[in-house]
Amino acid sequence: MKKLIKTIIVAAFAVLTFSASAQLNKAYFYYQGQRLITQDKYTEAIHYLNTLIEVDSTLAEGWFLRGVAKYYLNDLQGSKDDLSKSISKNPLFTIAYHYRAIVNNRLSKYNEAFKDLEFALELRPEDQEILFTRGGTYIQTKQYGLAILDYTRVIRSTPNNVDSWINRGIAKLSLGDTLGALNDYSQAIKLNPFYSESYSKRSRLYLEKKEFDIALSDITQAIDLDSTSTMNYFIRGLIYNATRNYTAAIDDFNKVLSIDPKNSLSLYNRALIKTQTGALNEALEDYDILTKLNPNNVLVFYNRASVNYDLGKLQNAITDYTTAITLFPDFANAYFNRSFAKSRIGNNVGAEDDYRIASEKVKKYKASSQDAYLAMADTSKKFNNLLEFDTDFSNGFSEINLKNGINLPTGFLPLIKLQLIDENIKTTFRDYKKPFVDELNKTVEKGYQYSYAQFSILSRKSIIDTNSVSESIVCFIKAVQLSTLNKYNQAVQEYEKALKLEPKNQIIALNLTTEKIEMARFVEQFNNDPNAASFKMGNIGKANNDQGKSTNYTYNEAIEKLKDIEIDLPDLAVIPYNIGNTYLLTEELELALNEFSKAIRIEPRFSEAWFNRGLVRLIKGDKQNGCIDISKAGELGLNQAYSLIQKFCK
Repeated sequence: MKKLIKTIIVAAFAVLTFSASAQLNKAYFYYQGQRLITQDKYTEAIHYLNTLIEVDSTLAEGWFLRGVAKYYLNDLQGSKDDLSKSISKNPLFTIAYHYRAIVNNRLSKYNEAFKDLEFALELRPEDQEILFTRGGTYIQTKQYGLAILDYTRVIRSTPNNVDSWINRGIAKLSLGDTLGALNDYSQAIKLNPFYSESYSKRSRLYLEKKEFDIALSDITQAIDLDSTSTMNYFIRGLIYNATRNYTAAIDDFNKVLSIDPKNSLSLYNRALIKTQTGALNEALEDYDILTKLNPNNVLVFYNRASVNYDLGKLQNAITDYTTAITLFPDFANAYFNRSFAKSRIGNNVGAEDDYRIASEKVKKYKASSQDAYLAMADTSKKFNNLLEFDTDFSNGFSEINLKNGINLPTGFLPLIKLQLIDENIKTTFRDYKKPFVDELNKTVEKGYQYSYAQFSILSRKSIIDTNSVSESIVCFIKAVQLSTLNKYNQAVQEYEKALKLEPKNQIIALNLTTEKIEMARFVEQFNNDPNAASFKMGNIGKANNDQGKSTNYTYNEAIEKLKDIEIDLPDLAVIPYNIGNTYLLTEELELALNEFSKAIRIEPRFSEAWFNRGLVRLIKGDKQNGCIDISKAGELGLNQAYSLIQKFCK
């Protein structure tokens, strides 16, 4: 979750006609709205946020969250209005300026976006996310040099930011720096070899360089990593077409169309290949669909006319050439071809008129040396340009990776497990120097360590020589890497392999159980059943009986497993902390509270446990003790605590 660094200015609570319970539970409405947004339940989130705004319209975060929900519902203007309202309540609310800039970007209001980004950068001059967004906006407004400067600043500060390397490569390529772009794409792949987008962009570059073998290798790797991307299949289709492997090309365009039946570029390209291979009637079917999807595209009608001509459907060909001429009156080549078609049906007068008009246009074009028009007069010209459409992939080859996903202000802090982290990060847990952990730490270069943390860094620094470590260590390392990439199922499989090799290793068991909880939570967010909302109104502190039994069974099973692990590792505060977090997922707040208290007894400096316990108490309406806990978390160094104090502990 994104930290709110600037002080949040919140007005004093107004005297309202709501009950004392409602006043005490603004935290409940706030976090219910936030939680629903993270579950992609935006309409339900707005319901709770409306109540929050009615209770306290001065709370900038309430307007902000509702703007976020509207953004994801594609109500861009409504989102902008709410974000503006949020800014009016707190003129120093940096994140609101940042995301209003993203909304303005989506609305193509780039000048307004730049104004918001400039103001946000005045508040946080070195904020990498804001610089990233501004770099993307520079690319969209074709200010490539400025974009390169912004992404270079981001890379200098966070060299592992893969998307910044990709976007800088796009900017360099747009300025003709092919080698620079290639280097940036390659660095992105080196940093994260599991990211499809890097291979896709580099493949497109190699295609333009006509290095087809490397291009094919890259795009196939991209497809292996993301089999849902229509862009990747399309690019591979282009490569197969360039290497005359027409069957494979058509197969890839078919794949695109199976996912997106109205993808004009794939239909157009497939029609061209079918024409080249003699499948004229099938090509005609594709062109018939295209004329409905792109009624103003001159080349669709021109190329369909050629197919009709070759099939002997001369009147249809004449009609299509006429449409092409109507759309582009200076299309000399269309006049020439319509002349030939009219001649074949015996309309010699019409043929002579068309030929004369075409010749006059060619003469005029030659005198003016306008290459674009001369092309329209070249009877040998094949109009196979695949990028003439304003739909589908027309901007996809240069599209930036502008992160439009909105990070929310702090909610419950996540589960903790053994992760690969920077060695400078100090942890508060007593019981992590086990022989297994020591063996893990021998496998990484200086500057890294395995320790209990919320997140793992993405690093390829783990040992490559698997002969020098046990097989269980190798499986564990793979699992951590896969987990960092949110490849939960594969991570679970590797953890299970490691545990099978060391059945009594409770550290592996802890990571495996935690991974299963995270996977279940990830799957749960795709559940659109409104009854699955957590902390339902009127059921605070009780389990949600309407929630899917299979998910609850997974969480309950995980809790029992964690309690078994706790028997062998009684001094590891992470375990009751994770049990408490899992109780939150089953909406058993009182049980969660007990587990967070146990974690604090084991490790009194466990700031995350203080924070989560305080937040549970706030949601339950225990404002005094909740604020004491949140204050303690801040005292222990957790910066998120202070923005929460500003909101709910006045």
